[in-house]
Amino acid sequence: MAEKNGDIPRFTNNVLEWALVIVNSVTAVLIATTLFFSRVGVEGESMENTLFDGDKLVISWFMYQPENGDIVICDSKALGKLIVKRVIAVGGQKVMVDYNAGTVSVDGEVLDEPYTKYHALDYMGGYDMAYYDPERDVYEYDVPEGEVFLLGDNRDHSSDSRSFGAVPEDDIIGKAVYRFRSSEAKTGFVN
Repeated sequence: MAEKNGDIPRFTNNVLEWALVIVNSVTAVLIATTLFFSRVGVEGESMENTLFDGDKLVISWFMYQPENGDIVICDSKALGKLIVKRVIAVGGQKVMVDYNAGTVSVDGEVLDEPYTKYHALDYMGGYDMAYYDPERDVYEYDVPEGEVFLLGDNRDHSSDSRSFGAVPEDDIIGKAVYRFRSSEAKTGFVN
């Protein structure tokens, strides 16, 4: 026989307390995911071998400030859709894509980019010719303040800032932080 605490047995008190803890926990998780995180899907091959077509991501957007190397979701006005790209440079920095050397530099420093999927890194057209020097086979761009320069990790198959220029920081929806579903890669944190 259960001991009584007033009119309600202790067992009932414990069940009610645990139910309240569970309800509060679920509510807190729902509020946090609604206020601080969103989910998006990846379409296309422009971020291979980091992200793959069909991957599902969790993005964080609350008080987010873009930084070099971040994978972001951007509302591309030029393409008329959401895109997933990597921040290569932020406002005030200079980007140089050297197609002969197969390198990308920011402020004169060649980036170490083990995440990229290079094929030939050929200039394949479609880029803003105002910033491309065909004699040197180099693309150079000064990123305006308040904007970011985005590239896909699969450089030969990416519509990115080389074609539509830097994008305003305000067009960044958030930073990809976690892959929760993929048919090509493991789930886990994204970088």
